[in-house]
Amino acid sequence: MKRIILMMWSMLLTFSLSACGSENDFQEEPETPIENPGSSNENREQTAITLTIGAKVLNAYLNNSTAATDLLSRLPVTVRLTNSGHDYCGDITPALSYKEEEIQNGWKDGDLAFWVTGNDFVIFHDDEETSSSTGNIVIIGHVTDDIDRIKELDTTIDVRIDRKSNNNQTEDDMNQSAFNIKVKFGNRELSATLLNNATTRAFVEKLPITLPMLDLYSREMCYRFPEALPTDDVSTCGYEVGEIVYYPPMHSFVIMYAQNGEHFSMQKLGKISSGVEAFRNTGDIDVTFELVNE
Repeated sequence: MKRIILMMWSMLLTFSLSACGSENDFQEEPETPIENPGSSNENREQTAITLTIGAKVLNAYLNNSTAATDLLSRLPVTVRLTNSGHDYCGDITPALSYKEEEIQNGWKDGDLAFWVTGNDFVIFHDDEETSSSTGNIVIIGHVTDDIDRIKELDTTIDVRIDRKSNNNQTEDDMNQSAFNIKVKFGNRELSATLLNNATTRAFVEKLPITLPMLDLYSREMCYRFPEALPTDDVSTCGYEVGEIVYYPPMHSFVIMYAQNGEHFSMQKLGKISSGVEAFRNTGDIDVTFELVNE
């Protein structure tokens, strides 16, 4: 009898130890996000893109991550970003798709990213050396131009993201083919640079020209052409103070002198370099536009 009891006890003990072993075997290891690997964009397929902010164009690329592929399928797209100190970030809706294994901590200055927590598109421009404590980041690409150029931008910017093709112009290309003009009103003379696109080419053909411009909505000087100007890159987006834009529905040639955060359908034409705030006090006024011959 004692022998039978000992055998049963031995079998019970063996079963108990086996059960503990099974529990440990199936226990999942906690996932640890990758920390600033530096190779997030290396050894991946890359798609060249451009980031257009007003008259400034930055070259960049997207990698082949799930989030980058999702963004690529939506291009062209315009996002409004705000400078937080070490990055420009802003909501991108709907949120980009991503895989859990693509999430990491930290960034390299110049990285383009999707921040999972806020559903934000992000351009990182500073503080990479202390970035490892920041998580929930999916790196989707990188700016290939000098990242310091981003630090010169306004606090809030509208960024048009587009595939780079043979038809995309870099900022250097634009500077070579852009139009420099004078903007004269009252006793003031401002300088502006127009992009080279279908609308500006049609406008430049009219120069010199004096337009009776209306002061509208406490933000813009506007002249409505009797006939439409041609367009080739209309999008619904915001604007920067100083930008010159064309509003196709009403044939409106517009100088934006104040910001109200509105987005509307426009073709961007160029930008006045400085002094546009003078229009705040002019009311309706005749404005003369002249081409600068260099």
